Amino acid sequence: MAHDETASNRLGFRTRVKTGTGFPYPILRSIYRSIYAINIPIPRFLCVALWQMVSRGRAVYYWAKSVFLVSPMYRGLCRSIGKNFRAGTFVPYVEGRGNICLGDNVRYYGKQTYVFASIRNEPPTIRVGDNSGFGHNVLFDIAGKLTVGKGCLVASNVTFVDCGGHSIVPALREQGTPPTESDVRDITIGDNVWIGPGAYILPGATIGDNCVIAPNTSVTRNIPANSLVYSVAPKVMAIRDISSII
Repeated sequence: MAHDETASNRLGFRTRVKTGTGFPYPILRSIYRSIYAINIPIPRFLCVALWQMVSRGRAVYYWAKSVFLVSPMYRGLCRSIGKNFRAGTFVPYVEGRGNICLGDNVRYYGKQTYVFASIRNEPPTIRVGDNSGFGHNVLFDIAGKLTVGKGCLVASNVTFVDCGGHSIVPALREQGTPPTESDVRDITIGDNVWIGPGAYILPGATIGDNCVIAPNTSVTRNIPANSLVYSVAPKVMAIRDISSII
């Protein structure tokens, strides 16, 4: 009994209110639910006016942040940027040093992360062709060269990585030996390629023109032009008790 009381005392107040059985927990639960069920009877035209004010104010704020803060930061980060570049409202995260060269009309619609590794004698380089766009949370983990063609669309949560960050030889990896230049394999993306959300573009991948990479697909080899690449369909099993396999 003493052990149960000690465990109960360690629970947070909200947990005790939700699970307690004795006085005054039922009354507190009733008050808690009533508070969260409050709905103020404001006329709809006032709600519409409030929404318009907030949404337009937010749009102006995001526009100003993009134009006066984030886009200028990219111009300081990149080695070259073409005409009509536009970034979103997220300041990029950058680790290491590398060259970023962007063509005309390149668009960033969310946060981008750049991780540059100094493995080769020359600095890592990312080149993006005209009219290409990138979604939110794209990771560029580059030690060699990444080339993205013209008119490409890269969705959210896509990862580009041209080196595993360690030796591919098991004995060297166990010793913590850093990767060598031979472990870095450049990535090349052709023109008019669409890469779906969550895709992984891995070392040595070459994707031809007009390809579509399905969501959550890993690309590790050469993909010929005009190809659709997709991962294997998930396996479905009939079970009685899911806890038995988790």
